[in-house]
Amino acid sequence: MTVPLWGTTHVVPHSGVSEEVDVARWLPARRGDDEGFGLVEVMVSMLLFALLLITTIALLFSAINASARNSAIESATQWASEQVDTVHASVAGLDSVKACPKWADVVSAGAPPNRTDGRGLPLKMIVSAGVAPANCTTSSNAPVVTYTVTVVEASDTSKVLATSTTRIALGLE
Repeated sequence: MTVPLWGTTHVVPHSGVSEEVDVARWLPARRGDDEGFGLVEVMVSMLLFALLLITTIALLFSAINASARNSAIESATQWASEQVDTVHASVAGLDSVKACPKWADVVSAGAPPNRTDGRGLPLKMIVSAGVAPANCTTSSNAPVVTYTVTVVEASDTSKVLATSTTRIALGLE
């Protein structure tokens, strides 16, 4: 039995009985020269998909870097605030007789040791403390000193992450 692919009516044996069957109604109709996607269309769509993927990956890396930077800034800010609060609390509420020697100890102590943030970035603290006047303990007015903490990346001290400054009146009870 041979059935040509295209034709209008063919005889097909079926159970010993011959009947006419319209094969063309079972086959999809021809639509001219449009026979699906060509190689050019597939290549163009792959190129567009690749460009979209590259853009998305670049945005993802940018977001990850921004998140890491923000985390480092947050850790540095918290550390600087803790240091300023600690120093402020060490001399707060003391009269000038006790506050001035205590302030001299703070100035000579310098910065605490380096610390790493939650992502493993080493941080370094740079402390700048104003020196109390020589007549601090006998002064009738409470001298005001400045204490500044700057937190930078330990590997590159030009990258400042946080700075905190406070002014402390020595000898106010």
